[in-house]
This record gives sequence, structure tokens and C-alpha cells, in this order.
Amino acid sequence: MTTSHAQEGPNSAPLSAAARVAQGERPPNWVAVKEEPAYSPRKIKIICVGAGCAGITLAHKIKHELRLADVIDYKIYDKNAEVGGVWTENRYPGVACDIAAHAYTFRFEPNPCWSHFYVSGPEIREYIHNTVQKWGLDDHIELNSNVIESVWDEDLGKWKVKIEENGKIKEDEADIFVNASGILNNWKLPDIQGLADFKGKLVHTANWDEKYEWKNKRVAVIGNGASGIQCVAAMHSEVSKLVNYVRSPTWITPNINAEMTKNGDNFAYTREEQEQFKNDPKAFFEFRKELENHVNGGAYATLKDHPLQHFLRGETLKQMQEKLKALDPSIAARIIPAFAPGCRRLTPGSGYLEAFSADNTEMCWKDIERVTESGIRTSDGEEEEFDLIVCATGFDTSIIPRWKQIGKNGIDLRKHWKDDPEAFFSVHVDQMPNYFMIGGPNFPVSHGTVTTGFAIVCDYILKWTMKIATEDIK
Repeated sequence: MTTSHAQEGPNSAPLSAAARVAQGERPPNWVAVKEEPAYSPRKIKIICVGAGCAGITLAHKIKHELRLADVIDYKIYDKNAEVGGVWTENRYPGVACDIAAHAYTFRFEPNPCWSHFYVSGPEIREYIHNTVQKWGLDDHIELNSNVIESVWDEDLGKWKVKIEENGKIKEDEADIFVNASGILNNWKLPDIQGLADFKGKLVHTANWDEKYEWKNKRVAVIGNGASGIQCVAAMHSEVSKLVNYVRSPTWITPNINAEMTKNGDNFAYTREEQEQFKNDPKAFFEFRKELENHVNGGAYATLKDHPLQHFLRGETLKQMQEKLKALDPSIAARIIPAFAPGCRRLTPGSGYLEAFSADNTEMCWKDIERVTESGIRTSDGEEEEFDLIVCATGFDTSIIPRWKQIGKNGIDLRKHWKDDPEAFFSVHVDQMPNYFMIGGPNFPVSHGTVTTGFAIVCDYILKWTMKIATEDIK
């Protein structure tokens, strides 16, 4: 007998369900009902890692575009001393964006004052800083804050996060954890014997020492990816000697969207053109829209056997062969790939091949045996002496977070993704509740306007955030 039934007399009618509930009895299917209107949001906390373009876009949407600050409390942690992500870390000579500037902007902050069709890294960095300042987006950003651990607490339904700040460890927690750290943030030195023995200056392109005076020095550049190509083109005329050590062929393509330039090359916008962009927003928007469509259309050039890929191969081959006429025939025999464009990152490189016609600039295909105290020794036993070795050797692009991340049931993401990183829509990861990525596996990095992609993913994340907040989802 239940307590309520015990109070019933032998001849009395059974108490109603409402009466039994009033006396404290709970039916088997009892569920608490909130004493507030349906879909009333609860406060949600977001922790975001990374204050590059993706993290800044998320902050703007919360604070201004969607005006969700009453519902969402958020904190953005970044390991660097300033905002800007990849454009803060990469300060090597010649660093620039190979996408047209007007297609590489925040959607909420078009910039009519870009100086050139393609702009340099410092100009992009200044634009990002100005944007953050204009919109007051730094009030929720903590710099010099390196996330070292994130652990999902199943009972609480929260992410417990550890952050290293100035040598000290602090802890924070959030309902939602967003990884906006990007894929070009974990630079790596090459695995070459003796690298630590070098007595000269050793730098990675993503860890450049701006105080070091490299001009008129003997310089080695290891690598011929995008950063290596830009370094060689920018440095060779101002050093006493430059040797570019390469091991892989690569397509040195025409400039991306060259069909929208004045002559295929970069050019400066006139003051009149900048004023026209400012004073005619509708025409400026249509120009940006056309440019973005051209960028997105370039995706077909990376599809195997697509007509646009065949066209790009033919145009690139013709351009490279013309430039290679002035060089040692052995370079042409090695540098032109057998694979189709798009198998490696497309690398426009104005001035790169031309650099090797200079007497002080050399392309070396010999294997590096080791780095010595004074330079580089190749597999044939020859040694070149250098004052500066530049490692243009790229990043760990595995997508795996730089920090320890433990999800549901103790799943370690570093092990979970060891062989094959997978994500739904490039955003959600199984066994990682309330975890969202901006720029995850198969995100459109090389076949679309990346800043637009960031904005679309941020919209998606915030739709989920509001669903969690208004439907009381753990």
C-alpha cells in the first residue's frame, strides 16, 4: 500500500491522481514541469579556442549580428600575444594571400581600401586588428592563453578546460566547446640530423624572428611549398647567396582568379577605384560577389579529369616552360610534376622560378644528409655554409587538436583520430558531445572563400547553441 492509499477508509473512493500528487506521490511516468514559458532559454557558456578569423567571426555573430549576448556567455582563448591566427604567426619575407583581397574579408566588414588585388600578410594583419577594435570584439578574448586540456564531464554535461597563462594553469568550464584553432597553427621543423647543431640562425617560416637582419647573408631555404616559394621570391635579390633545397616537383600556377586582374598579375587599386568602392556599396557588393563566385568555381580545377583541371594544367605548363627557358634544363626536368594540379596545394608563385636566373640563387635537389655547425651537407658529401637556415617545412595538418582532449567514455581524440579524422559536416565529432569544429576534416579550405565558410559554420554552431539553450538539452 502507498501512503496515500493507507489514508483511504474501507468504504471511501480511491483518491484521484491529482489528489495523490498533492500528497507527494509521484506516478511512474512523472516528469517535472518548469514553471516558465516553453522555449525560455537558459544561459549557455561557450569556450572557443582561437582568435583568428574563425573565432573573431563567432564573436561578432554573438555580440552584433545575432545579438545573443543575453543568452550566451563566451570566452575565446588564443595562445598568441595578439589576434589574427595564421596572419599573426606567419611574418616571413614575402608572406601574402594568394586569394584576391576582396574575397578574403569578414562578411560583416568589407574593406574598400585594400591596396592591391592580392595583399601582403602585414596588410591583412592590420585589417584584422582594425576590425576587432572597431567592433569591440576583444572584450571576451584572452591572449597568451594556451589551452592544454579539455575533458567532457558526463554528469555535469560540461567541458572542463585547462589553460596555461604566463606559466600558470587556470581552469574554466563550458556547456559548448568550439575548436577554431585552424590547421595552420602547429608548425614543425624537419626531421634532419644535426639541426640543433647549427651555430647560425635557424627559423621556421611560422616562427620568424623579425629582429634578425637577414639581408646580405648566406641563406638556405628548405622546402618549395607556398611559404618556401614566397620566401625565395622575396629574399633572393637582397642576400649574398640563396640555396633552395627541394625534393618534390610542384605546379607553379598562374595567379588565382587572374582572369579578373588587369593583366594576369597583381596590381594596385587607384584612389579613384577605392573611392568608388566606398561610395557605391551596391556596385561594390556585386564586384565582391562576382569575385567570390570565381573563387568558388576554381574547385573544379582540383577534380580529377575535369575539363577545368585539364585547362589549368595546360596553362600552368605553358607558363612554367616559358619561365624555365632561361634556367638550367635539369630544373625543368625535375620541377614539372607528373601528377595533376590539385594533388598538392596550388601554388601561384610570381617571381619564384625567375629567381633562379640570378647568379646568387640556386635550386638544389640533392638529399640533405645532415645540418652541420656551419651549414648543410648533402648526400654527395658536399657542404654549403650559411648564416641563416629557413625551414619552410609546413605544419602538422592532421586536424588533431594540439591539446589533450577526452570525450565521452574516456575517448581520447588523439587516438580516436589517429588513422582517419572524421567529422559530420566537418563540424561534429562522435564521442565528443557539445563539441564543434570550425575548419574540421574536409572543410572547404582550398575550394572556396574560406572566410565565408567560417561564417556559415558559425551560423550552424549558434543554431545548435540556441536549440540546446531553449529546449533544455544537456
